[in-house]
Amino acid sequence: MRNFGSTKLWCHLSLDTGDRFTNKDIRESEPILISTFRELVQSVARIANHNPDYSLFYRGQIKDYKLSSGSSSFYPTVFRSPGKSLSTKELTERYEVLKECSGQLISRLDSLEIDNISKLKKFQELPWSILQHYEVCGTPLIDLTHSLRVAASFALNEAKENAYIFIFAFPYPNGTISYSTEEELLNVRLLSACPSEALRPHFQEGYLIGSFPSIVNKKQPSFDFGRRLVAKIEIPKKGFWGKDFHAIPKNALYPPDDEVESICLEIKTKYGT
Repeated sequence: MRNFGSTKLWCHLSLDTGDRFTNKDIRESEPILISTFRELVQSVARIANHNPDYSLFYRGQIKDYKLSSGSSSFYPTVFRSPGKSLSTKELTERYEVLKECSGQLISRLDSLEIDNISKLKKFQELPWSILQHYEVCGTPLIDLTHSLRVAASFALNEAKENAYIFIFAFPYPNGTISYSTEEELLNVRLLSACPSEALRPHFQEGYLIGSFPSIVNKKQPSFDFGRRLVAKIEIPKKGFWGKDFHAIPKNALYPPDDEVESICLEIKTKYGT
C-alpha cells in the first residue's frame, strides 16, 4: 500500500498544537492520554474534521507494538513473525493454508444451504475476511472497525491497566469490497460480505483492510498498516466510560449461537494455525 509520504496530517499531536505532522512523526510519537469516552469522541471528531479526504477506522489494542526503529507497526497476521524473519517458503505455506481454509469455508456454507453466498465464491478476499475475523488462520487482511465504542471495548475488556486506540485513514469505501488501485488498498465491509448467520460481524461493525494486489511471495514494509496511521491514543481502564457511556461486554461482541463461528472453529481445528 502507499503511505502518505511527506504529506503532513492533522493527528493526535495536533490536538494541543494545531500543527500537522508526517506519518513518520506520528508512528514514532507517544500516544496522548484521553481520560473518558466522551472526550475521545470529541477529540476524534476534530481529527476527522481536519482530514476530510479520508475515512477513519479504529483498532483497539492492549499494547503499542513497535519496530526496532520505534515506529508503531501493524502487519496482517499472514506476515507476522515475531523475533524472526519470514521466509518465502513459510509465507507460501501460509497462503496454501489460507487457500485450503477458504475452500473448506465455501464448501461448508454450501452444504448447509446458507443463503446468498455467491459473492464469497467470486472474490477471494471475502472468505478471507471471514477467516480473519474468526481467527481461523493467517490472512493478508487486518481487522478494523468504524465504531469507537467497539474499538475501546475490545481494548479495555482485555486490558489490566491502560489500553490504546489507533486511528487509520483510508479512501472512502463504496460497496461490499472496495479496491483502490491508486492507494494499493482494498476494503471489505464485513456486514455485507458475511451471511446473516454470522452474528459476530453484525455486533462489531467490522471492516477488513488489505494491500492490493493481495497475494505476494515476500514480506515487505509496504504491507505494514502503520503507513496509514493518523493517531495514537491511550485510554485508562478506570473511569473511562462513566455513567452515560458503557463498554460493550465481551459476550455481546462474541455472541453465542453463531453458526458461522462453529464452522470456522471446525476448520481451524483441522487446518488453521
